[in-house]
Amino acid sequence: MDQWAKLTTVMGEVQANLLAGFLAGEGIRVKFRTHVPHSVYPIMADGLAEVQVMVPTEELPRAQEALAAYLSPETEEE
Repeated sequence: MDQWAKLTTVMGEVQANLLAGFLAGEGIRVKFRTHVPHSVYPIMADGLAEVQVMVPTEELPRAQEALAAYLSPETEEE
């Protein structure tokens, strides 16, 4: 059975799905943990829209590197 670790927390399902797509492209499995039922979404008050992005514990270091690349602005070579 897989053990899952929290990679990061994002605001909203759209942000979570964008990050999940990027991580899937890197071959990293993802699942979400949230406290908001889908029928209530999109509520943004008091952190209810927070989505925890979870990855398998053994993939956490690689996922952290991928997240850093995802968040860093692209630099153009001069």
